[in-house]
Amino acid sequence: MKRSFGYTLVEMMVGMTVSLIVLASSLALFTINTEFGTKQLQNDFLRSQLNIVADTMKSEIARAGFCYDCTSVNPFIKDDEAGASSSVLIDDSASKVEGGECIRFAYNHDKRSGAVALNKDDAKGYRWDSDKLVIEVYENWKALANWTCDSGYWRDMTYDRLSIDSLSFKRSLLQSVGSTNKAQTVEVTITASLKSDSSISDTVNFTVSVPNVDG
Repeated sequence: MKRSFGYTLVEMMVGMTVSLIVLASSLALFTINTEFGTKQLQNDFLRSQLNIVADTMKSEIARAGFCYDCTSVNPFIKDDEAGASSSVLIDDSASKVEGGECIRFAYNHDKRSGAVALNKDDAKGYRWDSDKLVIEVYENWKALANWTCDSGYWRDMTYDRLSIDSLSFKRSLLQSVGSTNKAQTVEVTITASLKSDSSISDTVNFTVSVPNVDG
């Protein structure tokens, strides 16, 4: 008698089971790779947005106290309520060193000659709104009397997909031994996460040199 060729039912069942196992493993691996790729893209997006904010703040803060052609008194060096003066005020203080969530400063934004006083457009600043979880930039619509860390003349500058979890400013003052020359740096730390997934979080830290000396 001739032997029949083909697969038995058991062989077919075993083959299908192995195929299903291989397919399930492949799908699981694909899902893992896809999720990893999505997470990486989200991390890259968050970092790029933080870098944009950091570059903007760095460029502005570095101009603090810039007067262009001051010959005697620099009106862009500001006094605080205690009578101390600085080109940078942290939480409205010219002497506060660290832990600040608001920074104010001014500079001659249009390089006008003979500046003896601030125009409202010279007034700048950044602060953290802990309720809205955003960074706000100072925007003066009226008089300079509104230019404080607690005023309402600030607007959100944060991309709406981000939550700013913290913003801090730290000041360092340097003075050469035997010299009256002073230098100042401001260290800024920003921590943010995605609104859609708070597990996607990142922190940027940068230091700004402020070349204009304090008063």
